[in-house]
Amino acid sequence: MTQEFAAVIMIALAGVLLGLAWWGWRNRTQRFKHLEGSLVRAVPTSSSLLDFSGLYVATTVADQPMNRIPVGPLAFRAKAHFSVHPEGVVVSPQGESSVLLDSSGGLKAGKATWTIDRVVEPDGLVMIRWDWGGTGVDSYVRIVESDAATVIRAINSVGGQAT
Repeated sequence: MTQEFAAVIMIALAGVLLGLAWWGWRNRTQRFKHLEGSLVRAVPTSSSLLDFSGLYVATTVADQPMNRIPVGPLAFRAKAHFSVHPEGVVVSPQGESSVLLDSSGGLKAGKATWTIDRVVEPDGLVMIRWDWGGTGVDSYVRIVESDAATVIRAINSVGGQAT
C-alpha cells in the first residue's frame, strides 16, 4: 500500500465520521424541534429579584443528564447573565437572544455535580428543573461570582418551592 492510498483512505474515513456526527446532531435537533415554538423569548418587565453571571452549561431531559436538548439559544454552552424574576429565570447567553425559563409550570433548583460535557467539584452546578412545552427539563448553570445557595433560594421562591 502506498502512502497516497493510505492518505486517501484516512481522509475518506474522516469524511464518513464527520458525516455521521452531522447526521446524529441533525436527528437530535429534529427530535426536539417541537420545543422551539414554546420557548419564551420575551423578557419580563418586572424588576429582577437577583442578578448573577455564570456559565450556561446545558439543558437536558429531566433526570437524563446525558440527553441534551439542542434548541435555540439553549443549544450550546456559553457565558451568560441570569436574572431571577417572579415570572421565571431569564438566561442571556453571550451572542444569543435572551430566553425565559418560565415559572408557570413550576421551577425547582438544586445542586448537581455533572451533566453532559461538564464534570465539576461536588455540587458545583446549579440545576434548574422547569417545564418546557409540556416536557420536564433540567438546565445546568455554573455560578461564577455569586453564592449558589442564594441563587437556589431565589429560584425556589419564584417557583413555589419551600426553601
